[in-house]
Amino acid sequence: MSSLQPQVASLAGICSMTSRITLVVLLLALGLTSVAADRLLSPFLGPTLATTGYGKAATQPGPRGYPRQTVDSDGVIVRIERKPSRIVSQYWSIDEYLYAVVPPERVVGVSESAYLPNVSNVLHQVLRFQPRVASTPENVLRLHPDLIVVSSSSSSDLTSLLRTTGIPVYRMFINFTTLAQIEEYIRLTGYLTGEDDAAETAAKRFHQDIERAKSMRPANVRPPRILGMGGQYSYGANTLFNDVVRAVGGVNIAAENGLVGYDLVTGEQIARWNPEWIVAGADHDAMEQTRARILADPAVALTEAGKRGQILVLENRTFLPMSPFSTIRATALAEALWR
Repeated sequence: MSSLQPQVASLAGICSMTSRITLVVLLLALGLTSVAADRLLSPFLGPTLATTGYGKAATQPGPRGYPRQTVDSDGVIVRIERKPSRIVSQYWSIDEYLYAVVPPERVVGVSESAYLPNVSNVLHQVLRFQPRVASTPENVLRLHPDLIVVSSSSSSDLTSLLRTTGIPVYRMFINFTTLAQIEEYIRLTGYLTGEDDAAETAAKRFHQDIERAKSMRPANVRPPRILGMGGQYSYGANTLFNDVVRAVGGVNIAAENGLVGYDLVTGEQIARWNPEWIVAGADHDAMEQTRARILADPAVALTEAGKRGQILVLENRTFLPMSPFSTIRATALAEALWR
């Protein structure tokens, strides 16, 4: 790799944004990994901005108008010179944020999940407008984007490499634990994309849909005890599932019993906690099979949920969203509990 440094140094010194993109693509075409390309370029195009972990959830948008800037989950200031017209997403929930706010023809790159019928809530849009799957740095850069939104769980080396091109790259926090965070990030998405008014409309609609789900609970009714399941794991405190359950008037018994985050639960715990409802997700063609499997579990059979058959299995695209489409999960749970 060191033999390339003199050539890279001379090219980097005269690079415009377009030629920087070309330079990155050429290095990747030569067989360098994104990590190696980033390390080679960073001395000439600026320091590496890579960080690890899930970043911070706080949003810090600046004033409207252009240029505009905001701080991403890494603490990096992202400057956007003009309203983006070619936007790339690399994560499934970011796909859903973008399509909730941005005209679909401006989204030119999405995650692979956008095209998966069992999990995608934007399948109709992607089938119509055919954005490319932005799975590699080469794929991203060939789309000539003017805004790239990656997740806080994405490779920090990839993020750093993309930043060397001069294209605005926003690393978005995606490990949401409250519905309020989602509403906030709808507005942030509008700020990033120049769709502030559309985002405000979407945020208000999101809030109204959650309030509508909350209103389904009758007055003076004891909150049902609910257990969310994903295989042998459950959702405790500090999860979006916990916030949804509380919003619609239930008690998340995993959180009540000290579970934090997404963690393994045993049959003994399930029997002892005695949920009145068990909620899980499954692909569309596996929903009945999943419900039958849960009911056949000896520990579940001992619970009120098992005895009453109160096993709610939702399609994964309803159960999993951590995006503006989380309203679908809240509404489905509220309807099962109260109607």
